[in-house]
Amino acid sequence: MKKVATILFLLLCIFSLAQEKDNLNSTTRKFINSADFTQVNKDWNVTADFRSGLGEQVSFFPVEAINLKTNQKMKSIQVNMNIKSDFMGKSKEFFKTSWLDLDEVEEFVLFIEQYVIPNLKDKTESKQSINYIFNSKEISFNFYIEKNTRRISIYLKDYGVVDNERYFWTESQVNKIPDLLNILKQIK
Repeated sequence: MKKVATILFLLLCIFSLAQEKDNLNSTTRKFINSADFTQVNKDWNVTADFRSGLGEQVSFFPVEAINLKTNQKMKSIQVNMNIKSDFMGKSKEFFKTSWLDLDEVEEFVLFIEQYVIPNLKDKTESKQSINYIFNSKEISFNFYIEKNTRRISIYLKDYGVVDNERYFWTESQVNKIPDLLNILKQIK
C-alpha cells in the first residue's frame, strides 16, 4: 500500500510540473499545438522588421490561427527570429517562432508608448545606464540606454526560460520602434 501511495504521489508531482510548464507558453502556442489540423494566415503587408549588420532579423506580424476541425480562430502577433552564431569557427543559423497573445499585445503597446517612445532620444551620464524590459510568456524586449547609445535586444523564451545564448540585438534599428508600435496597434 505504501508503494502505491508513493507511486501516486510521484505521478501527481510529474503531472503538476507538466501543467505548470505548459502554462508558461502563450495561448496561441497551446492553440496551435493542440489542433490536429491548423491553418495560420499571415499578413506579410503588415510587418515590423529589425535587422542587424550581420544579416540577422526579427519580424513581428499579425496572424490568425484556425483549428480546421473546429473552425475556432485566434489572432495574435507572430515573432520570427533568424540569427547566426559562431562557435569555434563554425557558423550556424538559428530560426525560432514565438507569439504574443492579444492581452500581451495590449500590454506591449502600453510599455512602448509609456516607457520607450518618450525615451528614444534620452542620454545618460557617464557610468550610468537605463534598461526598460517588457516580459511576456514567450518574448523579452529590452530597450537599453547608456550615454548616447540606445539598443534593443529581443530574447525568445522556451517554457518561460529566456534563451540567453541566441538573441537579437541592434543599435542601428532603434528608430524603427514606432513602426513596431503601429503594427501592434493594428491587431485587435
